Amino acid sequence: MILNVRSKEAIKTALAMTIAYGIALSMDWDRPYWAGFAVAFISLSTIGQSLNKGAMRMLGTLVALVASLVIIALFAQERWWFMVALSGYVGFCTYMMGVSRRAYFWFLAGFASVIICFDGGTDPINAFDTAVLRAQETGLGVLVYTLVAILLWPTSSRAGFEAATRALVQAQHRLYVGYREAMTGRTPEQIKPDQDTRTIAAQQVQALAQFGATLDSALTDSYEVWELRHQWRRFQGQSTALLATLERWHESRKELGDLDLNLLLPNLGVAMADFERRFAEIERLLAGEALQRQPQAVDLSSNRTRVDELSHFHKAAFALARIGLQRLDGLTHDLFDTVLDIKGLSASTSQRPISPPPADAPRPRLLPDPDSIIAVVRVMASLWMAYLLWIYVEVPGGNGIVSAAGSIGMTLATNPRMPVLSIIKPVFSSIAFAGILYVFVMPQLSSFVGLGSMIFLTTFAIAYLFSTPRQGATRAIGLALFLMIIGVSNQQHYNFLTVADTSVMFLMLAGVLALAAWIPSSAQPEKVFLRLLGRFFRSCEYLMTTMRWNLTMTPTRLDRWRQAFHAREIETLPQKLGAWGQAVDTKVLPGTTPDRILALTTNLQALAYRMQEFMEASANPQAALLVRELLTDVRAFRLKVQEAFQSLSRDPAAEPADTLRERLTAQLEHLEGRIEETMNKAAEGKLSERDSENFYRLLGAFRGVSEAAVAYAGVAGNVDWREWREERF
Repeated sequence: MILNVRSKEAIKTALAMTIAYGIALSMDWDRPYWAGFAVAFISLSTIGQSLNKGAMRMLGTLVALVASLVIIALFAQERWWFMVALSGYVGFCTYMMGVSRRAYFWFLAGFASVIICFDGGTDPINAFDTAVLRAQETGLGVLVYTLVAILLWPTSSRAGFEAATRALVQAQHRLYVGYREAMTGRTPEQIKPDQDTRTIAAQQVQALAQFGATLDSALTDSYEVWELRHQWRRFQGQSTALLATLERWHESRKELGDLDLNLLLPNLGVAMADFERRFAEIERLLAGEALQRQPQAVDLSSNRTRVDELSHFHKAAFALARIGLQRLDGLTHDLFDTVLDIKGLSASTSQRPISPPPADAPRPRLLPDPDSIIAVVRVMASLWMAYLLWIYVEVPGGNGIVSAAGSIGMTLATNPRMPVLSIIKPVFSSIAFAGILYVFVMPQLSSFVGLGSMIFLTTFAIAYLFSTPRQGATRAIGLALFLMIIGVSNQQHYNFLTVADTSVMFLMLAGVLALAAWIPSSAQPEKVFLRLLGRFFRSCEYLMTTMRWNLTMTPTRLDRWRQAFHAREIETLPQKLGAWGQAVDTKVLPGTTPDRILALTTNLQALAYRMQEFMEASANPQAALLVRELLTDVRAFRLKVQEAFQSLSRDPAAEPADTLRERLTAQLEHLEGRIEETMNKAAEGKLSERDSENFYRLLGAFRGVSEAAVAYAGVAGNVDWREWREERF
């Protein structure tokens, strides 16, 4: 009989679970379900994924062990200071979960400390034994599952990683083709009729995320990938930068209007064809085929005669588009060289123009993340509410409610779009199922043969029925509650109150977590969306104030720190808004549709790209003549945009599109007239080519921001925001 992958993975999990229980019981270790938890939570589809998660679980447990013993030693007789120290430590781990790539490590370091503290802290004499036992059993579960996964149907991450890499490059290629043809107004042949560039861009984001996940796994179980880890990390960084460059280049088409880039850049066709050949060659190399052609140096020099005939704002739009092409040239060339390095071939030697590096200074460290801070408040609130219930109310399950509040609270706080009510059905279904086994099956078992068979069959059934990644949470809940309720030990006792107490405890815990979800503010998707929208426009408003044409002014360290914080907000909030927008229940908001929310978040992403371009352009030095002559006019235009952002931060539809467009257009026309006068004064060679380029780039960034703000206002006016603000339960 040929077993499918689903059956094989379920058998490996069930076999490892049974062996771990057998070893723990033979060693007469208390709480063998801790070893079972380790097996249940690290059993993934490939060896690399399991080893990564197992290592993070073991390291997190060891850190929790040390932290727990320190807290118990310092506050063994001070229960309030004990809880202050423990909740503060768990809050720190929760924050690190939101900002670190090793989220699972910090999750274990946090919630395992709650378990150790409350299992050992109530009896400080045995605290060390409890902490060591937790580490022993976790290590046992990790070791057993690792050996089973290696010896029985081992599945390497290498094939999945290579497939994810090819999918990423193919998505990059198709996105480039789509954006290239969008710039020229033609329909690309490589795009299916039912798709558009927005769909392809979403696929590119997903492919990049999948590549990052499989890379971490392949680095663990594939020596060939590990040897080239630096090259693959470079490939990942270059692919991320390429996506942002493609998006910003695509957004610049809106300011170009009816300009023909082929007339302004005589060699544009040759350059863009070479860009496409680079993608094709990268795909060919990653597929194991021979290299056919090296990338050629491209000439992106402009036709000065035709450029001089343009208006100042068209020159600015052209400057942005040309810079985007130069960056695209540099990134595709660098990506090609990285793939050559990975394949053991010599890098290309063609000379190419150096793409302008971003003008941003290195970002300061220790930038706070508001969303992670909210998660910290919720976790600490849930811990304290559970702790107070345990002390002042005779809670069924004892201190287990505090331990459960730590683990489930950290999971929900860092996944805020997961409603608390969504876990009630799998929790109580699992309790009912495990309770039936505990009451009616386990008393009939008299040896480990029967017990091991029950553990194997039950684990296999749960792992088999809930095998997809989307069912991972249900699978984890089912296995965890099954192991908790059966409470296997060498001196087995049976009591129906175990099932009843667990049910009541989780019912009370659901109330605690539901209440904590409203601290410090509502977790309803539409309310969160409004808060994030306000933060986005407040950051836009602040960043507009950083553009000050004062040649003698040097920003302070605090100024740089604030600018870096708001720049990161601009960079990250559109993705968060997109995720929360998908969670909004449009059925209770009659004036809102999913298409309108998608259009809203798409325009916000476009505005974010224009703001990033503005920050880079405003950091470039400007000629003293232009600063002196245009300071007042540029400042007036900046204040108009800044006022618009200030209004939008208070009300998403405070600025009607027509009114905003009329106000900004009038200011732009006045500014263009002043630019004409200034440039005429500078006709005697007072401005270098570099000065002109920097100025037109800044001017283009200004215009891009204003156009993106008007586009957002037009979309926001189609949403009934009053319904979003109404309270509902």
